[in-house]
Amino acid sequence: MMFLIKLFMKVLLLPVVLVLLVLRLLVKIGIELSSVILGSFLLIVFGCIVYAAVQRMWPSMFVLIAMEACLALVCFGTGLLEGLLEIASERLFGIMVS
Repeated sequence: MMFLIKLFMKVLLLPVVLVLLVLRLLVKIGIELSSVILGSFLLIVFGCIVYAAVQRMWPSMFVLIAMEACLALVCFGTGLLEGLLEIASERLFGIMVS
């Protein structure tokens, strides 16, 4: 009886695991494709911050710092999302294998 319950649970978890694997793949591809663009944009904004500081354009510098912080949060958020998806899929796959 317990074997049938475990088998039923594994069958129910299979679509969830497949969806998580597809999401992980899409997030991974998105991170790899956007890393060059986002990284170069971060570098350009940082150069503009340095220029604004040297020219003493304080309001512009604060706006650029806010832009840099938002871009850094986007990078952090995508990395966090990738990590959470990886943890969830590994745990569910571990349940399915056991």
